[in-house]
Amino acid sequence: MKKLKISLFTLGVLVWGVSCNSSGTENTATTDTTAETSATEDTASATDTNMTADAALDTTSFPIVAASSDMFEISSSSQAQSKAVNADVKKFAGQMVTDHNKTTAELKTIAGSKNITLPTAPLPKHQKMIETVSAGEANTFDKAYMDAQVKAHTEAVTLFDNASKSEADPELKAFAQKHLPHLKMHLEMAQKTQSMVK
Repeated sequence: MKKLKISLFTLGVLVWGVSCNSSGTENTATTDTTAETSATEDTASATDTNMTADAALDTTSFPIVAASSDMFEISSSSQAQSKAVNADVKKFAGQMVTDHNKTTAELKTIAGSKNITLPTAPLPKHQKMIETVSAGEANTFDKAYMDAQVKAHTEAVTLFDNASKSEADPELKAFAQKHLPHLKMHLEMAQKTQSMVK
């Protein structure tokens, strides 16, 4: 009889132990799920914050548009260095990457000294141009890239020309005046190279 009572007691303890362990597993799973959800929400929140920060930028401001234009130049020209077929297009693309990386670095320095927030991604119009160039197939890429380059440099010359005359900030005005001749040269090069591709 005592043995039976002890066995029943032992069995009860074992059942209770398994039950507690199962509950602990559920708690752990719940905790893990909660942690994953929290991490996902944090990531989404960070992305939203970046997008909101860029969305709040003045997209008509000279340094904002100039920075976005440089992003287009660097991104599209980096693609052209590997995807272009025409040697002159590749050469042009190489110079664009070099020159626009320099202006980007200079503009970032000026913006940093004045607490101007530059975009972290291209503005929608430049992003659309990047996507158009990216969509070019092997036999149409060169033309798509050079067409975009002529358009982008025409817009950039107008942007820098206006800033060189009417930008209120003296340092940004000087930046525009310094780089306007280079952009005009880029536009001439783009038009000449465009005429070589079909």
